[in-house]
Amino acid sequence: MLAAVIEWTVTACAGPRAPSVPGHGQASRAPPAMSADAASSASRPNPLLSAAPNAALSATAPPGRPCGDLDCLAFATPRLAFEHALAGSPRVVAVGEAHAQKAVPGVDSATGRFARELLPALAPRVTGMVLELLAPARRCEAHEEQAVAERAKPITEPQRATNQSEFLALGFDAKKLGMKVEPLVPTCEELKSVLAAKSDIDALLRLIAGVTEREVFDFLDHEPAAHGILIYGGLVHNDLAPTPAHAPWSFGPAVAEHARGSYVEVDLIVPELIRDEAPWTELPWFSHYNRERASKDTLLYATGPRSFVLIFPPKTASEAEKATP
Repeated sequence: MLAAVIEWTVTACAGPRAPSVPGHGQASRAPPAMSADAASSASRPNPLLSAAPNAALSATAPPGRPCGDLDCLAFATPRLAFEHALAGSPRVVAVGEAHAQKAVPGVDSATGRFARELLPALAPRVTGMVLELLAPARRCEAHEEQAVAERAKPITEPQRATNQSEFLALGFDAKKLGMKVEPLVPTCEELKSVLAAKSDIDALLRLIAGVTEREVFDFLDHEPAAHGILIYGGLVHNDLAPTPAHAPWSFGPAVAEHARGSYVEVDLIVPELIRDEAPWTELPWFSHYNRERASKDTLLYATGPRSFVLIFPPKTASEAEKATP
């Protein structure tokens, strides 16, 4: 999410650490030390990367029901669909969401549903998380941070006002489950480059992709091979096969190559957000989704060998009334 620049250190992280990426230019900030129980959980063998991937899951989880083109499968719950997408035991799980919008109130966000229904399935399997929230170093000039936040408004303005706080809450939830959570830490020079760019939106989207790529590379290069990582952000950034126009905004190809192919992308869609207009109509699964036939099942489309689209089931009227506005 192109969130406004925030001071992650005040609310989510404690203390500086030396930059672990050559040429990073600034210290990123680590979360508070995890508890002994969480550390013990994080150090246990990673079932996502075991010799028999997801053996326990596949032995008990009901298979999906065929539901159409793009290898569509219908599952009884979002978690079953998500676990099916992870059956290849990827080291990198890149989750992208369609952000909640002001124009569609009273609908649960993808962020909230992921935190409640899907994040617990990852907790034993991944030890790190890169969250799409910009958190520049304190040494950067305040006016630069404010100016970058202003330039993000064309994207963030239509989004629900609670989106940023929900991302923060997701980060806290992941930390409680034993994950080491990192926001995106651009250098001061990178912030200045956004301000100097001719296209605000293009520069911001490139910045998010580039910083994400750098931080995930750092994790893959320095953490044990048995440790997996979750990337959570917008669905424009995690594409393994982006369109030529979107290629500069996606970290997918570079991260997948660095992870030696151990990468899966999962896009999360709340059906109430889908509209018969661009950019929805440009998505590869759009023509295969029938809103009128949507049921209580979760739909999982395969848009590529390691690319999935998970569409949550629509909420009932009573459920929608209880959702966060």
